[in-house]
Amino acid sequence: MPPSIHPIDLIRALKSNQLVPAIVFLTSRRSCDNALKAFTRRPSLLSPKRQETIARLIDQWTLTYPSIQDHPLRECVIKYGVAAHHAGHLPSWKIVVEELMREGVLDAVFATTTLAAGVDFPARTVIITQSNIRKSHGFVDLTVGEVQQIAGRAGRRSKDKVGFAIVTPSPYIDLGGLAERLTDCSEPLRSQFEISYSMVLNLLKGYPQDQIKTILDKSFAQFQLNTKVEALQVKIDALESSLSGGVPRPCADWTQQWHNFQQTVLDTTKRLRPQGSSPHEIAARIPYLTPGQVVSMSKRRVVVVRLYYTRGSNIPMITAMRFDGTIAQYPVKAIKKIIDATVPIFTGKHGKKAASDSAQSFSKKLQPLAPQIPSITLDVNPYLIETLMPDMFQALSENFPCPMCPSQKLCGEEFTGAHADRMQLHQHIDSIQKLQTGLWRTFQKRMNVLQHFGYLTNAYELTDVGEWARYIRISPSLLVTELIRTEVLKNMDPPILAGVMASIAFDDDRPVAFPRISQELAGRFIHVRRLARSLEGYEEAPLLRADVAALPERWIGDPTMTWAELCRTTSMAEGDIYRLLARNIEYLSQIRFLSATHPALAGAATQAIQTMQREVLEELP
Repeated sequence: MPPSIHPIDLIRALKSNQLVPAIVFLTSRRSCDNALKAFTRRPSLLSPKRQETIARLIDQWTLTYPSIQDHPLRECVIKYGVAAHHAGHLPSWKIVVEELMREGVLDAVFATTTLAAGVDFPARTVIITQSNIRKSHGFVDLTVGEVQQIAGRAGRRSKDKVGFAIVTPSPYIDLGGLAERLTDCSEPLRSQFEISYSMVLNLLKGYPQDQIKTILDKSFAQFQLNTKVEALQVKIDALESSLSGGVPRPCADWTQQWHNFQQTVLDTTKRLRPQGSSPHEIAARIPYLTPGQVVSMSKRRVVVVRLYYTRGSNIPMITAMRFDGTIAQYPVKAIKKIIDATVPIFTGKHGKKAASDSAQSFSKKLQPLAPQIPSITLDVNPYLIETLMPDMFQALSENFPCPMCPSQKLCGEEFTGAHADRMQLHQHIDSIQKLQTGLWRTFQKRMNVLQHFGYLTNAYELTDVGEWARYIRISPSLLVTELIRTEVLKNMDPPILAGVMASIAFDDDRPVAFPRISQELAGRFIHVRRLARSLEGYEEAPLLRADVAALPERWIGDPTMTWAELCRTTSMAEGDIYRLLARNIEYLSQIRFLSATHPALAGAATQAIQTMQREVLEELP
């Protein structure tokens, strides 16, 4: 497989074949940025007129988005006519790149697969350079939907008669897999419906329980569960048909009858077997084991040849002869019972020095004694056989027809398969019941939890606490409402409150450098984490990264700080900082709605939002 094509050579080849503008899909943000940097080492090939057009369009968008005025990639885009587009960039910059592409002034955009879905962003050509993608748990193959979304970007409506999807060579690309996924059917849709605590409160506020159950039964999630029920019902019909077939037998349910008969035989036979020695008894008799002693292991009887201890760990072991005369080594802890019987064997020295010739010499000397062992190692007490066996068969004959039934042999031969089918049938029936009632049972569990914490009454009506808690519709809602109810958030200053909410909102565990948090915020986090741990049995706890909280704390605590200064305090990409703060505003907005019940807390949230929405965060809604 040839090496990957250099980005400059790739764009030059596309331009020579009239295949621009193009979108080049790469594996990571770094790959996109490195491809763009490669152009800065070469002289520009764009005409001055085209560079002037790109600069004019960017200046027009700068009026709407002032944050792109000094964007570090601005000059590169103007000079070379290529751009990068990924989640690490600000939304305003990505909008400008998309508009430049629609105007037809760019030759190429280097992007990650996040551009493939959800954005109306076509090009004449798309370049696929990968067959897998990096996610939080490592590299995984692109799905059918992702591959077809990428290919679907090829061809601009009313501008191109044909769109081109090109796969470039790479040492790490699976061409066969890509070809299959380009023409295969997309993966089936999977419902992401989840029953949250806030959903339970809001549904109970507006509907009675029987109507809520009807609503859940009509959901797309339940529709998909019902599809699984239909597939299981087909298997159940096949199993029932298999169990009802075969030769007629006297018993209406011969499988259950034979199972009961076998279980009774086993239970009765256990009474005829001697009880094993207790662990304390075996431990007391181990030092006095002599050659010829018969002992019972888990599956066989053996004759002890010698007792020794392993080197180093000093574990007690025995050399023993099996019934067939072969020699084996067993740990003493495997002995289940010491039988009161011995076999006369050669009693020479069997210490550690004799280990070299033990295997062959013991086998030859003990081989003639093997026939004697079974006669003295009976598993059943003869007295019990004589006294209890007739009673056992008499009782079995009275309770079961099996001992005298002509179908006894046939039942014994077919029972294993029939019993396995019966167990599988019961499992499918249980699975169907769980699938049909799964959503409603989850809803009931959430109701019981909310009742336990005082959000619902015994009649499952909203309490005063439940009335305001239903407005908290963020995840994890139970943690946030408990932080408010238990007054952990009480008397928090706006920067501290924003820091706590940012740590709840942030869900990325990648290592990133952040500024140090204040001592007051660190102290508050002790109570937040303690409460989160107490709720782990009811709701999945967030990451609660304290270092993340330093960004909104500084951004709100110092209103004079510029966006560029904030970005320099962390190694996080601009786009990631924007999403963190934007999501933080969303979480604080939920608390702002509680002005009637928690005016001080709502006031702190409002002040935090107002201070946070400046510069970049003021440009987009």
